[in-house]
Amino acid sequence: METNNRILSKLIAIVGPTGIGKTALSEQILKYIDAEVVSIDSRQIYRNMNIGTAKPKPHLLKTIPHHLINIVDPMDDFSITDFLQSAKASIEDIISRGKIPLLVGGTGQYFWSLIENWTIPSVPPNPELRKKFEQIANKYGAEHLFEELKSIDVEATKIIDSKNIRRVIRALEVGIAGDKKWSELRSKDPVLYNPFIIGLTKDRTILYRDVDNRIDEMLKEGWIEEVRLLINSNIDLSYSSMSSLGYDEIYRYINGEVSIDDATEKIKINTHRFIRSQYNWFRISDTRIHWFDIAHLKCSYHAKIKTLLETFLVHT
Repeated sequence: METNNRILSKLIAIVGPTGIGKTALSEQILKYIDAEVVSIDSRQIYRNMNIGTAKPKPHLLKTIPHHLINIVDPMDDFSITDFLQSAKASIEDIISRGKIPLLVGGTGQYFWSLIENWTIPSVPPNPELRKKFEQIANKYGAEHLFEELKSIDVEATKIIDSKNIRRVIRALEVGIAGDKKWSELRSKDPVLYNPFIIGLTKDRTILYRDVDNRIDEMLKEGWIEEVRLLINSNIDLSYSSMSSLGYDEIYRYINGEVSIDDATEKIKINTHRFIRSQYNWFRISDTRIHWFDIAHLKCSYHAKIKTLLETFLVHT
């Protein structure tokens, strides 16, 4: 593919909601394409947060290079600008060695910022404003803050998860301190890549059931102990990493604020809400994405994807 006489680098991407099976599909693709994985997940970047963020299993991480996994500590901040710099460097490195970058993940903002080559505005953090909004959230709840964002940038509320307090605060911060709204600031430079984007989906009721079962399994695998170790390392809810799905609820359970049943139920509810927000980023109507309803296709979709990818790599 050429744009303005530039030959764009090919890459493959697997996107879709949490718990849909993106990692499992990547394992299949890696059997017949010489690729390396670039994670497009804003939570798998953190070390020592393995179970709750559903990282690929250790054997896969050992046998196939995975980029942008386990790259920062849970107390570190990691911005979308940091992501873009790291992702572009990883993709360039993979291509330079004659391999195909395989993007895998469900963080829509990260994914489209990379594929559409956003120019991220430089609106500096405002500690006083952030502190004010954090106090509002603590006193009145996250929904109150989300309603405030609606009053200044309703478009932002269509794609930002209302429970992601830090992202809501950042959008408020940009809207108040900057010259434009957060939703208006994502300018785009010429694209860098020619992607083949695979989207996985299934009936929402089935997906919710599957992720609920996965949450139960993650708790059995040691998710509570994982959070306990973070607490013992002085990681508390003030860190961005702890806004990851489920960590807040387990933290409060360990502190005796809620029962394990209540914590589990809240994790499931918030995960369902998060899935809905992911579908705002990855829309079924988006023709750039080759969608596969895996509940109906079952195993047959693997062969179809293999054929499509081989054609893409040879002929486009």
